[in-house]
Amino acid sequence: YRASLLTGQYPLTHGVFINDVELNPGVHSLARAFGAAGYETAYIGKWHLYGSPDGRYGRRRALVPREYQLGFDYWKGFECCHDYHRSPHFFNDDPTPRLWEGYDAFAQSRDAAAYVRDHARGSKPFLLVLSWGPPHFPLETAPPEYRGLYENRTLELRPNVPPACRAKAQEELRGYYAHIAALDDCLKIVWDAVREAGVEEDTVFIFTSDHGDMRQSQGLDTKLFPFEESVIVPFLLRYPRLADGAARQIPVPIDAPDIMPTLLGLAGLPMPASAEGTDWSPIILGDR
Repeated sequence: YRASLLTGQYPLTHGVFINDVELNPGVHSLARAFGAAGYETAYIGKWHLYGSPDGRYGRRRALVPREYQLGFDYWKGFECCHDYHRSPHFFNDDPTPRLWEGYDAFAQSRDAAAYVRDHARGSKPFLLVLSWGPPHFPLETAPPEYRGLYENRTLELRPNVPPACRAKAQEELRGYYAHIAALDDCLKIVWDAVREAGVEEDTVFIFTSDHGDMRQSQGLDTKLFPFEESVIVPFLLRYPRLADGAARQIPVPIDAPDIMPTLLGLAGLPMPASAEGTDWSPIILGDR
């Protein structure tokens, strides 16, 4: 997903058709496309594009070399870590690993908010990508105050959860929803920064996800199956310059490779010839 997001290409083109395949660092990336147009660019959070060619996850904790950071000016990330309370990161080419403070999604969101405040009134526009790890498993590790929201509650399950899996689904979803509730507050940190910096009417803001999760629907544990629970994800876009300003749903099948072309279209920038996705900006803008 991340390779498609950052290249506008499909997996059989960029080659990252399964986790831990290395993405070619020379690709014409989202950061390079916006950087060429004069934007400052930043990426914060989970990366998962350096890969582990040894086949044993050997690079998951390694420094991602600057030339593999795909042209982002400000890069504060880590290849892959699922320990959200002891979560390391590297900054640009500094080889010193540092820990995010507390639950990493909050620390990453505060860092993103600081970036917004620092760049909102600069002479250049900016592109910021914030990549959280949760609500990925482990599901029981959200902060206690969010776990408490769902503790001992009976949750409504999808009808396709088999009877034998319902108790397990209840347990898993309590943790899954706790992570999601925490991310709601993380999102608020970033959005408040955009609003307080006075750039909310000049900012395209997208909230989306790389995948959903089965969580015992169809009796399946995890994301690796092409059922709706795994492949249908939120895609929320706020574009304040729409003519009528009204909220609406657009029934087009937006996919990961489409995001880069659509963002470039909304910004009035050319799409590189290497990108394969669809620019949906004319639909979003109501031109067709």
